[in-house]
Amino acid sequence: MVNRERLPRACYIAGAAKRGRVSHLAVTNLLAELGFETIVPNDGTTPTGNGVFNKSVRAIEEADLVVVNLDGGCAAEAGIAYGRGKLCVGLSTSGYHGNDHGRIVEGILDSRIARSLDGLRKMLAEERVVIDLRTGEATIDLRRLERSYVVVSGPLGVGKTTLIDLLARTGIWTVLPEPVMENPYLSKVYANLSDYAFRNQAFYLGQRAALHNSARHVPGAILQERCLSEDAEVFNRVMHDQGALDDDDLETLMTLARGLLENVPQPDLILYLTAPFELTVERIRGRDRMGERDLDLGFLSNVYQRYERWADAEKSVPVLRIDTSELDYANAPGDAAEVMRRVEALFTDALVPT
Repeated sequence: MVNRERLPRACYIAGAAKRGRVSHLAVTNLLAELGFETIVPNDGTTPTGNGVFNKSVRAIEEADLVVVNLDGGCAAEAGIAYGRGKLCVGLSTSGYHGNDHGRIVEGILDSRIARSLDGLRKMLAEERVVIDLRTGEATIDLRRLERSYVVVSGPLGVGKTTLIDLLARTGIWTVLPEPVMENPYLSKVYANLSDYAFRNQAFYLGQRAALHNSARHVPGAILQERCLSEDAEVFNRVMHDQGALDDDDLETLMTLARGLLENVPQPDLILYLTAPFELTVERIRGRDRMGERDLDLGFLSNVYQRYERWADAEKSVPVLRIDTSELDYANAPGDAAEVMRRVEALFTDALVPT
């Protein structure tokens, strides 16, 4: 479990105030907003010298994250943070080059240098910082759950909508619903793939991109059913496999998808639900949803296999799996409690690097 007895500590090495274009207060306020207790050993008003330098070294040793203002000439502190094994990021708003030390500092920071306060926010929030408070180790890869953008994915019939409804009852999550009912092609597409597949997929790509973009403006934890990546890599390719899209149609849709993916926020986590194929078919037949009544086994099997390949190949976003085959969380309170426990455990495991 993550130790919640203290906040993760960020050490801001400010250096000489006159050389920076961003105020020290603005940086410390940003770090506080992102959930850090901030140590500032020198706010730029204290004369430099061995005493201040030693104070900075002690602060670096106590910190989980070190933010170095390179405009203030803090390259040495970056090297010390690196030597102590600390996660270290740079801030340079006045075009730091570092003269002879520029390449060394770039290497130390692994090019993690923000060029603005907004850039620093993105580096620490959108790209996410993970702090394991048990050991003080940190990597850029995870953010606090209360700020997370989570997508629930998986083949048809695995229980995505039901799980989202269950989690939504906790009051923690804001749900971004799948744009199913707005789809003008839904009642026609599966009965006549060759006529409606292209239009159906274009609709979903556009609507899903809009859904991703709406996440920018939603505070707190977000749940979304399906994401843009699976519209492209699963359903575009299934439609092509089924002969409903020719090669040119597929390439057009994939080009559209790639362009959209480069310009929308990506989820922090994909919660991937899975179950044996036969069970998913049984569930699909039992719920009798509009648009699914004409699906044949060959199509369902293709979707299932494409989903498994996509989940296995996905590298840009962490994928956590839950097997729903033995959990009737829609009808059994005990199973609902168990799946909630599993989801919580999965997030806890994700929050702590191993």
